[in-house]
Amino acid sequence: MNKIADIFMSPIKVFMALKEKPEWMIPFIIVLIVVALSAALTVSMTKETIIAKQEEMMRERGMTDEQIEQALKVSSGSLMVISSTIGAAVFIAIILLLFAFLVNLLIPVFGGTGAFRRVFSVVCFSALVMVPSALLKVILIAITRSPYVTTSLALFVPGLARDSFGYKVLAGFDFFIIWEMILVSLGISITNEIERKNAFILVFLIWIVSIFAGIVLGLMGPRA
Repeated sequence: MNKIADIFMSPIKVFMALKEKPEWMIPFIIVLIVVALSAALTVSMTKETIIAKQEEMMRERGMTDEQIEQALKVSSGSLMVISSTIGAAVFIAIILLLFAFLVNLLIPVFGGTGAFRRVFSVVCFSALVMVPSALLKVILIAITRSPYVTTSLALFVPGLARDSFGYKVLAGFDFFIIWEMILVSLGISITNEIERKNAFILVFLIWIVSIFAGIVLGLMGPRA
C-alpha cells in the first residue's frame, strides 16, 4: 500500500518499482470504486436537476407528456443511481485499458520499448489522481447542488455556455487530468525506456486528440 501514497509524494520511486515488478490490480480497483461512489453520490444529490434536464431533452424530441412520464418512471429512482454507478465504473475501466493500449502501441514509434503490463501499471497508478479529484468534485456538488462543476480551464470563463465548442474544449483540460498525464509521461519514460521528452509528446498527443474526438462525437449525438 506504500505505492498508493507514494504516487502523490514520490512518483519516481513508484515507477522504478513498477519497472522491476509491474502491478495494477489494487490501484485499478480503487479507481473503479471511487469513480462509482462519486457517480452514485452525484446522482443522489442532483437527481432533480438531472430529471429536469432529461424532461427538457425529451420535449425537444417531440415526446408526449405520457411518453415522458413513462420514460421518467423507468429512468428515475434507484435505477438511475445503480445505472450511473455501474456505467461510470465500466466507462473508466474501458478508458484506462484503451489509453494504455494506445500508449503501448505507439511507444516503439517514439523510441521506447513496448510492454503492456508495465504501461497499464503506470496508467492505473497515475489514475489514482482521480481520488482527490472525485473528492473535491463531490464536495463542490454538495455545496452547489449542481452536477455541472468543473476543475478545468473553463473556470476562467464562467460566461461561456456549457454547450458551446469553446467551453467543451476548455473543460477538456482538467487540472487533475493534466496532473495524471504528467505522471503517465514520467512513468513510461522510466518503465519503458523512452526519452522523457518523447514520452510527454506521446501521452499529451493521445490525450489532446481524445479531447477533440470526444467533442466531435458529442456534437454528433443528442445534446446534453
